[in-house]
Amino acid sequence: MESCPKKSRKIYEAQYDTFVKWCCQRKLENVNEDVLLVFFAEKSKTLSSSTLWAHYSMLKTMLNVKRNIDVSKFYKLSAFLKRKSEGYKPKKSENQIDKFLLEAPDKDFLMIK
Repeated sequence: MESCPKKSRKIYEAQYDTFVKWCCQRKLENVNEDVLLVFFAEKSKTLSSSTLWAHYSMLKTMLNVKRNIDVSKFYKLSAFLKRKSEGYKPKKSENQIDKFLLEAPDKDFLMIK
């Protein structure tokens, strides 16, 4: 499993296991583009597009390693994920250090600033 990052192996395995369980519940034996489209369509109801892409990436790696399936050639699937990304705006985290420097009262935090 050299194509799977060592630090992330458990997360990749968990994502693959989730997919396998999903297939078993639906009595699906063969993995093809249509199966993955339905899987990701269901996930898209509750997950953001960035999370869908992360799950796609992990599943792509694991399907390639475990079943020798090249998901990158599933163009309808990637088009679906791209459509889900249209208009997506990631949440911007506020820079808390800048906020602290600007808003914290000098009389209490001058030594820290």
